[in-house]
Amino acid sequence: MNWEVAGQGLRCTVDAEHGGRIVSLRSDQAEWLAPSYPSDQPGLGAPFVHAGMGGWDEVAPSVQADALPDGTSVPDHGDLWNVPWVVESASADALVMAVELTSLPVTVRRTIRATDPGLRFEYTATTDAMGEYPLLWCAHPQFSAGPHATLTLGLAGREIRPELVEEYPNGGARLEFPVRTLHGMLSPETSVKAFLPPGVTADSATLNLGGEQSLRLSWDPTALPYLGLFWDNGEFAADPVLAIEPATGWGDSLSQAVASGQIMSVSAAAPMRWHLDLAAIPAVPSVPEWLIQEILPTGKSGPRDSGASVAHHPGIA
Repeated sequence: MNWEVAGQGLRCTVDAEHGGRIVSLRSDQAEWLAPSYPSDQPGLGAPFVHAGMGGWDEVAPSVQADALPDGTSVPDHGDLWNVPWVVESASADALVMAVELTSLPVTVRRTIRATDPGLRFEYTATTDAMGEYPLLWCAHPQFSAGPHATLTLGLAGREIRPELVEEYPNGGARLEFPVRTLHGMLSPETSVKAFLPPGVTADSATLNLGGEQSLRLSWDPTALPYLGLFWDNGEFAADPVLAIEPATGWGDSLSQAVASGQIMSVSAAAPMRWHLDLAAIPAVPSVPEWLIQEILPTGKSGPRDSGASVAHHPGIA
């Protein structure tokens, strides 16, 4: 059974039986998510890459398949995305669901609430066990993204264009932030995953698909201090998608985040809490490239530079 929550100008449909996946996120003018269909192998440990793997998944406690210090295996994209979630309460303006991790003694609870701007996703991670448990959670929405899509990041009400650190395929490579999504430059069947460097934060991301509306995601960077971005030009998904992934840990590997100390932890005395706010907003007209070039000195990049230094990336056509 699917459940729906409708906020002001934005509504979502949730498939509780298949990972609590958000299978539709709609505003007045757009469906924002790539098409989503359940895996033909329901249950823990199924391959994440499958036909119809769009939509919005919850990923924890690791993005990559990993192993915990006690030898416990964490499957690809974690414990949550392909198992049933328990619906604890449901109404037209709120949906509360919970799921227990299998690799850690941790329960994740998500409440989707209708708000005046759109929707709020509230999360808690709790445990009754002794000790602290590092938890790498990230949002995993696969937004439809064609050649006209643009992405902007914000912090404290100002646009930012931070340098990115590539995770895949060239771990550690540096990229300038591309406002125009990389899909128009990536070769077919390639992709790029990158993160804001540790210590560099954002508190919002705004996606425009070329229409009169944009979708804005915002969060508290003290609770979600890390941000991953994934441009897939058909390497894994059927069509171009962009994933905007606020996270509780840096990188895709739980064990590596623990080793670097770039991870949040949950304990019985200190539950983890975080939220995402979503709103459909009027699109802001972009600054024409010719005007940017007239304003900026030749050969220099300012805070409004819309290009990306990707000329030597092997996936760039």
